[in-house]
Amino acid sequence: MDRYFETSDGLRLHYLEAGSGERTLLFVPGWLMPAAVFEAQLAGLSREFRVIAFDPRSQGLSQVYPGSHRPEIRLRDMDELLAAAGVGDFILAGWSLGVLETLDFIEQRRPARLRGLILIDNSIGEGNPPPPRPSRRQENLADPQRRVPYLTGFCDSIFRQPLPPALRQAVLASALGVPPKAAMELLAQPYPRTYWRDIINRQEVPVLYAVTPRLRDQAAALSRKRGPDLAEIKIYEDAGHALFYEAADDFNTLVRNFSLRVFSKLVP
Repeated sequence: MDRYFETSDGLRLHYLEAGSGERTLLFVPGWLMPAAVFEAQLAGLSREFRVIAFDPRSQGLSQVYPGSHRPEIRLRDMDELLAAAGVGDFILAGWSLGVLETLDFIEQRRPARLRGLILIDNSIGEGNPPPPRPSRRQENLADPQRRVPYLTGFCDSIFRQPLPPALRQAVLASALGVPPKAAMELLAQPYPRTYWRDIINRQEVPVLYAVTPRLRDQAAALSRKRGPDLAEIKIYEDAGHALFYEAADDFNTLVRNFSLRVFSKLVP
């Protein structure tokens, strides 16, 4: 089901919803991506849970916003989504940039009914920072002639398997619809990388960390610190960045089992 709500600053934001009940899984996509990338989770997990996939402002089918996309505005949108959708106990799942936004959200907004975290294939600030790599992203986004081929290549590189035409179009439309200034602003997180590590260290809710091999060391560090009761790790050896799409059946089983364990702790 397509759902919409209006934010406190008058923007019309979209989310996808499947299933019903008191137990909600809320998915937040990565940089420039639409909620539609989680179609396999909406279909595969909605028998046991209410599943929501969010289109942040300017992404997917949400209204494009010409102003600032600084973190406090995005976090307010997530708060207002929870209220508009009537979400009770929930597990928050973020992919890529969505990992950072979900961690920032729980740090700044402290949602009382958060029961667990699912963090999909992004750094969580453990270990040493990777060496800087040269990038022409800003130039490519700012140049109208280079922007479309750059973002087309970027979107195609995320998925190792060819996307169905409708989903590929949704992904490309979402990426191309975000204003270039907003796209760069979303990447300019105003925090040191240890900010994300410290947030997780303070959490009492269980964390599922599903990653590709490049983040193996960070997964091991998380497991050592939190132990098996508060951290579950899965390394997807043969999947790309969109592991929840490429290994959808395995990922859905992982999330289903994790979520059932988390929500079962709420039963008196």
